[in-house]
Amino acid sequence: MNRTLAQAVILTVGMGVALRIASGAPQVQKSAPVSKATVAARGTQAQYLDYLKKSLTQQTQWVAFQPNNPKLWANVRQTTNNFLLNEWKQGKLQGARSQEAFYVKCDSTTMTQADINSGRLICLVGVAPTRPAEFAVLRITQWTAGHK
Repeated sequence: MNRTLAQAVILTVGMGVALRIASGAPQVQKSAPVSKATVAARGTQAQYLDYLKKSLTQQTQWVAFQPNNPKLWANVRQTTNNFLLNEWKQGKLQGARSQEAFYVKCDSTTMTQADINSGRLICLVGVAPTRPAEFAVLRITQWTAGHK
């Protein structure tokens, strides 16, 4: 059973849990009762984060034809920022300013030299969905023209 499925099964019966995955098997480390509203909010947040990750991956597919370098990273940051700014303006991310609602990192700190040399681009995106009030980090990975 994968982690998401295990959490969904446990949340369905009204328990919040901390899971540890060992040898492919989820193990409950702690649990506590959770309200139906919390379960619904977590489900909605998971769906929204999945939507964001898929959308950002799709919006950056063009990198497959580009060399993995600082110019590309700046273009990916701009593309991602533009998408998330629109999400924030629509009220899907919380924060009085866009800087409080999300961040985008795509530079030499998100990739090793081996990643860069092999054509692997890694972009880290932090978002603050409106509910629940937790900051989530998404990792978007694409292959660039240098992929070997």
